[in-house]
Amino acid sequence: MIDSGEGIDISGISDKPLVNRLKKLFRSLRLKESASGAYLLPPKNVPTLNIVGPLLSASSKLADEKNGKLVSPNREELPSSNFDVQNKDKDDTISEGPKIVGVEEEPPKRRIMGPAMPSRELLAAAAEMTEALRFRDAELEADDDLLIGPPPPAVVAEAASANEAERFEEVTRILAADTNSPYDVLGVNWKMSTDNMKKRYWKLSLLVHPDKCPHPSAQEAFVKLNNAFKDLQDPDKRGAIDEKIKKKEEMEQFEIELKAMREAAEWRRLQGISLEGDEELLAGPKEPQAPKRDEWMTTLPPERKAGVPMHSTKSFSMNGKEGRGDTSVWTDSPLDRAQKAQQRSWLAAWRTWKSANYS
Repeated sequence: MIDSGEGIDISGISDKPLVNRLKKLFRSLRLKESASGAYLLPPKNVPTLNIVGPLLSASSKLADEKNGKLVSPNREELPSSNFDVQNKDKDDTISEGPKIVGVEEEPPKRRIMGPAMPSRELLAAAAEMTEALRFRDAELEADDDLLIGPPPPAVVAEAASANEAERFEEVTRILAADTNSPYDVLGVNWKMSTDNMKKRYWKLSLLVHPDKCPHPSAQEAFVKLNNAFKDLQDPDKRGAIDEKIKKKEEMEQFEIELKAMREAAEWRRLQGISLEGDEELLAGPKEPQAPKRDEWMTTLPPERKAGVPMHSTKSFSMNGKEGRGDTSVWTDSPLDRAQKAQQRSWLAAWRTWKSANYS
């Protein structure tokens, strides 16, 4: 019994297909499963007989019609077989009585074959049950071998102590998270261990479970959470997701270090010091900008720049000195050589990154 005893235990049934069907029915009726495997009727819930009662009465009525137990309204119900045997003589006497001549018996009314039209309440209950079964099927599909195991008692106690505001906050966060990023749905870092991630999933599933959270979109958040955790339990899918996140973090780190290298090159330029590749780092990929105004009349050509002598040189200086070329191989300290080597490696990485992103 469920409504009278408010609970039922199906652990003693040996038929596994029947047990699976009963579990599916009890979950669709929103019955809570206890730790011992018994299904209990939650307080203030509609009795299950109010939901499945019309279906049972309709099927029973249809079975009665097939067995011929329904009696026409213009005919009396036939007596039972035992009654016929005991009163056989009496029935024979009555049947042999005089009949009225000229009076026709009223023909029985025709009855339409087939089941009767279900009521509105029955149709509404069937629609609700269909919707509940659809969500439960999605939940059971996510509840595969990768999600085996009841949550630890500590996680259950922590989730039970959460208030309604915390549950609503988690539902809102899960619905707002990107579906293509399962880590964001669970709210964890991609480097978290599998055990800690499973504990996090257990806690969230208890917080946003539609039977425990009154939020109207709790069922949707619960299904989204199950799908995200299922993707993370698949080694191939998780490997592909981790690879994308790793490349993204490497690119972000490269841009941060590139910014620091540019700032160092700019500082060297202000001090009059130049290293190999400084100009290329400072130039960078710049988007073409349209000129603000015509400056062809106010901008001097290169040969007319300030500081360039206008007279031609026809003689050579007697005191001119010729430079000795690059002497850094003798004058650079070990720190300078390490800095230049780092500059060359960064310059090679910069050229590779620029060709990949701006080619």
